[in-house]
Amino acid sequence: MAKTVSVERRSIDFIPPEERHGSPRSLMFVWFAANTSITAVVTGALFVILGNSALWSIPAIILGNAVGGFFTALHSAQGPKLGVPQMIQSRAQFGYFGAILPLILALMIYVGFYATGLVLGGQAIGTLFHVPAQVGAMVFALMSTALAIVGYRWIHRFSHVAAVLSAVVFVILLVRIISEKNIGAVTDTPAFDGAAFVLGISLSASWQLTFGPYIADYSRYLPESTPKKATIGWTFLGSVLGGSLAMTLGALAAALGGKAFGHDQVGYLAGLGGAVWPLVLLAVILGKLTGNTLSSYGGYMSLATIITSLVGQNRVGPRQRSVYVVAISAVSLGIALAASSNFLANFTDFLLFLLYFMTPWSAINLVDYYWVRKERYNVAQLFLRDGEYGRFNKGAFLAYAVGVLIQIPFMNSTLYVGPIADLLGGAEIAWLIGLVVAGGLYYFSSRTVRLQTAEAVRADSPSQPIQNPAPAVALEETL
Repeated sequence: MAKTVSVERRSIDFIPPEERHGSPRSLMFVWFAANTSITAVVTGALFVILGNSALWSIPAIILGNAVGGFFTALHSAQGPKLGVPQMIQSRAQFGYFGAILPLILALMIYVGFYATGLVLGGQAIGTLFHVPAQVGAMVFALMSTALAIVGYRWIHRFSHVAAVLSAVVFVILLVRIISEKNIGAVTDTPAFDGAAFVLGISLSASWQLTFGPYIADYSRYLPESTPKKATIGWTFLGSVLGGSLAMTLGALAAALGGKAFGHDQVGYLAGLGGAVWPLVLLAVILGKLTGNTLSSYGGYMSLATIITSLVGQNRVGPRQRSVYVVAISAVSLGIALAASSNFLANFTDFLLFLLYFMTPWSAINLVDYYWVRKERYNVAQLFLRDGEYGRFNKGAFLAYAVGVLIQIPFMNSTLYVGPIADLLGGAEIAWLIGLVVAGGLYYFSSRTVRLQTAEAVRADSPSQPIQNPAPAVALEETL
């Protein structure tokens, strides 16, 4: 890709070999920055609010991030191999039109996290510059929109700065909590609540799994020859380290701050920073800006994929993609400005909702990629309504529906507590059930494809050629 091009010209289309660039190490910065956000800190605080002690929250945080991050990192390897956005690849499982369902759910993820990010980012800007939080949210939306429009290369570059600053500031805050605050009051009360511990694992796993629908979007420009282990490893490292660090900080801050933290998370963290409080707020702003940009960028590609599927379009130009980004930002900002004051409780419900519906999708996608088709795809066919992947895949829909419904007895949320969850004292294991059942059903329903793949492997035939579905279009032609 020419270095003189400042605005990304690709969108949902295939990235040809001559435009591939970068190193998988950059993925560590992207996902560390995305995970060390104020939203992740709030998620960590939920561990304590839901009944865990801060001490027992830490192993739950690490375990949940590691489990969820493992599955999410597996998605990341699809980017260099296929060169298309994550949800375009989902057409291979659900069909050309069938993929619209997970796309709608993914779009809900982006808008939801974008809106919550604007609430917290707006608080940070408001505190730093002494303006109303609503004004801060609007400024934050403009910044996120601009970065999403310039696109992939600049998102990666920005994440390096955000990741380094967040790492330094979060470590400083942890050191100050341990050395200067009454940390003994937290460590001396190691009461263990098994149900809350399991629920905490589910929350942190949920946090990681919600990146699944767009994680390959940020590795799709890497050369196809990029080692799979490197892509998975750097993504996993950045995600798990970043998420664990931010959530641990949140759990400790909630345990020490109590209502003060719950009332104003951003302000409380700034107060912990002491003399470096402006640096804390800057880290909050840059870290949340990374996450919001990913939501805006992924949201526009989901919206674009839905619309282009309906109208038969295979490519979106820079002007059209800018309209999609602005639309996603406007909707998210509207939700943020109307957000309830009971933010933490609503956010808990939101995370669990996403977990119930996105885990079965993730299982189906990964089973198809690694076990059914064994990484063999014809990318050109992903862009054809009546191609080899069909319009709808009944097997995928059946596996998905059963994967969602089977979770109902195990659900534990403020909206509904299933009978089995109640018997388990409120422990949350629904997502594990959905993961296994949806993946297993899809695997067994794909016997024909598995046999075809096995025959191709035995014949030692090469993978289906990755073809550019649409020829490269000069930037000038699309502006």
